[in-house]
Amino acid sequence: LGADAYSNTIINLGGNPDDPFVIYDEVKALYAKRAEELKAIAAERHAEEAAWAAANPEKAAQQADWFSGKAPKVDWEKIQQKAEAAGISPQEYVDNVAGQIKDIWDLMNTTYDRFVRTTDPEHKTKVQKIFKKMYEKGDIYKGKYVGKYCTPCESFWTESQLVDGQCPDCGREGVDAEEEAYFFKMSKYADQLMQHIETHPEFIQPESRKNEMINNFLKPGLQDLCVSRTSFTWGVPVTIDPGHVTYVWLDALSNYITFCGYDPDGNHDEHYKKFWPADLHLIGKDIVRFHTIYWPIFLMSMGEPLPKQVFGHPWLLVKGDKMSKSLGNV
Repeated sequence: LGADAYSNTIINLGGNPDDPFVIYDEVKALYAKRAEELKAIAAERHAEEAAWAAANPEKAAQQADWFSGKAPKVDWEKIQQKAEAAGISPQEYVDNVAGQIKDIWDLMNTTYDRFVRTTDPEHKTKVQKIFKKMYEKGDIYKGKYVGKYCTPCESFWTESQLVDGQCPDCGREGVDAEEEAYFFKMSKYADQLMQHIETHPEFIQPESRKNEMINNFLKPGLQDLCVSRTSFTWGVPVTIDPGHVTYVWLDALSNYITFCGYDPDGNHDEHYKKFWPADLHLIGKDIVRFHTIYWPIFLMSMGEPLPKQVFGHPWLLVKGDKMSKSLGNV
């Protein structure tokens, strides 16, 4: 390590960087101590959840139904469910998660220019403007969603896309969902996206992921995408229709540019002009569909350039399956 990085490591771990006798074994001991502290925090949270479940058996049983895929209808989005299970508000829940992630970055001595959270007011305001612009452009319309939904994966599926009635990504049973919602006209931009893929062969990599997107989604015809929900309240409110919150993917994917100086009114700052379009989105193969179909189509609707390449990497496996918070194996 360089001198600055070494000093930062000692500071992050609670040591004294001015002590000339801090050596490797002591640094290692500090890492071990911090790891034990994180384990203790996790154990405390698990104990709190267990105590809550014991005091609220009916809600705990409902929560268990959610995670086994047996719930009769979609009442909450994933974060709202987990916050309820812990007996705290959704904001408190995500604050805790963000804190854990920052602890991990500190433990790994990983630095970043900006820690992005989609609960930041700046992001929310921009998402609301993006939604309104898409609606006024005629790309978003109001309707009713009826079909299957996988809560852990936050994905809607048609009957033909399910595998033996189960989510093709995580294997859980898709639950019936019916609610008023706004939809994005994905089919309006399907030909434009296909043309972009054909004229930019490097856009989706590796080739196996590109073929999967073309053959499984684009060629069969894109379904219009649900972009708002009314069955829960956790999310960015839709300004044109109180009672609706923006569905996760329009909100989440937009953060690539809302935190990079993008302005829905066209007054982009120098960061956006310098850093967008991105040279590369490096993502897990299970979210390639969202990044190579939904995201570029959203950008086309906004009139913004597409990232130059999306690369879907394979999974790190645990006992033959992917490492996944949704599956609960990490």
